[in-house]
Amino acid sequence: MTTQLMRHMWCEKPGEVELRQRPIFDVGDNDVLIKIAYTGICPWDVRAFSGKSSVAFPRVLGHESSGYVAAVGKNVKHFQVGQPVTADCIIKCGVCKACRRNKGNRCLNPTYLQYGGAYADYTLIPEKSVHPVKPGADMKAVAFMEPLSCVLRGQDMLRLYPDDVEIVLGLGPIGLMHMQVARRFGAKVIGVDLIPARLEKARELGADWTVNPKETNLAEFVKEVTDGWGADAAVIAVGSARLVEQTLPLLAPGGRLNIFAGIYPKDELRIDPNLIHYNEYILTGSADSTPENMHRALGLIQDGLIDTASLVSHILPLEELERGFEMVRNAEGLKIMIEVNGEQRNA
Repeated sequence: MTTQLMRHMWCEKPGEVELRQRPIFDVGDNDVLIKIAYTGICPWDVRAFSGKSSVAFPRVLGHESSGYVAAVGKNVKHFQVGQPVTADCIIKCGVCKACRRNKGNRCLNPTYLQYGGAYADYTLIPEKSVHPVKPGADMKAVAFMEPLSCVLRGQDMLRLYPDDVEIVLGLGPIGLMHMQVARRFGAKVIGVDLIPARLEKARELGADWTVNPKETNLAEFVKEVTDGWGADAAVIAVGSARLVEQTLPLLAPGGRLNIFAGIYPKDELRIDPNLIHYNEYILTGSADSTPENMHRALGLIQDGLIDTASLVSHILPLEELERGFEMVRNAEGLKIMIEVNGEQRNA
């Protein structure tokens, strides 16, 4: 019997990636084998590939994916071969203190797919971490389930009210999703970026105002559009401690600021604590997401309430993954998507 092989982009160590082949995974009793359609490049992937993360190597990266069920284990009841799906590639244990308190993003016993990342023809996921996708859905759009779920978690922390003003700093794919979610809450959004094309995209997606801080004084602009009150909320979607320091004073009394992007290399904040004390500011962070966040994110995408499809600026073949990493590193375009098998459903 001939062993069936699959392609995957093997990272032996940071900075090295090559196309290799290996046998397709054996399917366990509770597992779903997914044939990958598309996988988005996340800045985290680029950071890990660049050696700026504690992630273990060798490994196959990739976690923002969509695909089709290729096989199921004997105990799997809710999925059939050929069904479109997406998945959570960080497997939560479901029983630890964090998981029991609906904080699965901080699961104490997570399982990471070191060899089953989504820059590959197939990945193997426990049934509990697989999400069904509606037939006919845009498989590039639903590959955004994971990053949008993280955005939802961050936006929930900002406790927005209709007509609040939120500043979104950084209008890459993540910032543009933050902007859309804030508007779903009824907030008005000031989108901030240095790249003209990203400012234009923000306007297309409904930003109330856009600012290039090289051309416009952001502090004065915020005062002007809020009648001197300040912004009710802000999200930092760019990894910069200086941006946190510069944005906090732009908030209104009781303003909330979410540090969404990780900051590498590590840095320290220099903030006058009296600024927080007297203005009753809330400074928070968010990381990853819960299964409930993922369920909501997928629903928003499939119902057309959040536009992720138009965030895809480039589609590259699997073999050009390293080129895609470089494009993300250089802030070229918006979402760089890897087409692994595209719409090929057959196993």
